[in-house]
Amino acid sequence: MIRAEDITKLFGRDPAAALPLLEAGKGKQAIQAETRKILGVSRVSFDLRPGEIFVIMGLSGSGKSTLIRCINRLIEPTAGRLFFQDPSQGEVEITGLSPERLRMLRKHHMSMVFQHFALFPHLSVLANATYGLEVQGVARDERQRRGQEMLELVGLGDWASASPAELSGGMQQRVGLARALATEAEVLLMDEPFSALDPLIKVNMQQELMRIQARLSRTILFITHDLDEAMRIGDRIAIMEDGAFVQVGTPEEILVNPRTEYVARFVEHADPTGVITAGTIARPLAGHRRVDGYPGLEIELDEQGRLRGARHEGRALRTGFLDSLVDEPPPATRHADRLLQCDTHTSLRHVLRGRLHSTLPVLVLDDQGRVGGLIDEPLLITAILDKRGPDAASPATREVIHE
Repeated sequence: MIRAEDITKLFGRDPAAALPLLEAGKGKQAIQAETRKILGVSRVSFDLRPGEIFVIMGLSGSGKSTLIRCINRLIEPTAGRLFFQDPSQGEVEITGLSPERLRMLRKHHMSMVFQHFALFPHLSVLANATYGLEVQGVARDERQRRGQEMLELVGLGDWASASPAELSGGMQQRVGLARALATEAEVLLMDEPFSALDPLIKVNMQQELMRIQARLSRTILFITHDLDEAMRIGDRIAIMEDGAFVQVGTPEEILVNPRTEYVARFVEHADPTGVITAGTIARPLAGHRRVDGYPGLEIELDEQGRLRGARHEGRALRTGFLDSLVDEPPPATRHADRLLQCDTHTSLRHVLRGRLHSTLPVLVLDDQGRVGGLIDEPLLITAILDKRGPDAASPATREVIHE
């Protein structure tokens, strides 16, 4: 949907004069010391895929907000190229657009949601939600219909005639989201949209965004400095440092395999239970065998690797899927006659809940129903405490990855 090639932004007079220093490998501090120019974004390349939420995160001053404003050229990049996949025209180079065509791109294909709501205080909630449609020249009846529909979608259908001053901060942010959605733009650019909200309201808005995304499947570039927020909503995450991407990957990839010490420190205090999956930490299992640590447990697989049967201390075990139990209250005493199974995509949070029902390890099945491994209690505890899969290397041994 959007493709960025070596996007660079330098601030200061004649910023292009500092590009040779960047090409020579000089960093942000060295360039500033030698030229008094500020490196905001340093040779960033990425692809924003249709229908995904791509989260860019980093500390204050890392360049994330500068980068998102380069995407729609609210800030002009110093170097590099940007492309947009127009549904009707094919790939269009954003960095080569005339001012008029750039305005058309912003009107019809990209909407932006800001941190501080940016609502018009003199307009009603509905008029705010339909402002982008008015700019597009949509007829009044149609824009009011679409605006009301988007207000209903974000839970503000009864507040259409209210003024922004009558709304809470979270409600005002919902109006900003409704305004962005109403234009039916393919791409939403969201610059720390929930950072000004109280923690509980922020979580509610994250859940609201995920609910809307499941229905509308928009392509979203989302900026945040909140790691838990990034892990909760992102399909992929890019972590920025000194204007550059230092790692790009899924939340689980970044949490389990941080590629630099900087990233490792970033994810150090993250909750892994909703991010790491069973397939990442499972210990391999094959054939007919006894299980280490469980001397009375025998598991038998057929020729295709599927579960044929299991016995514990000579007695046949009941088997079943963990998903059927996670919402049930745990028994007073964990069962020793029940062997639970889950798929590779099951979160550790669900595996933990399964442990409340059985003292035996959990079998992990692949997409073909074959037993790919098991998770016992020590393995589960280690994964939660260390946030590492069995084959993860130390961050100090990894190289920085640029996508």
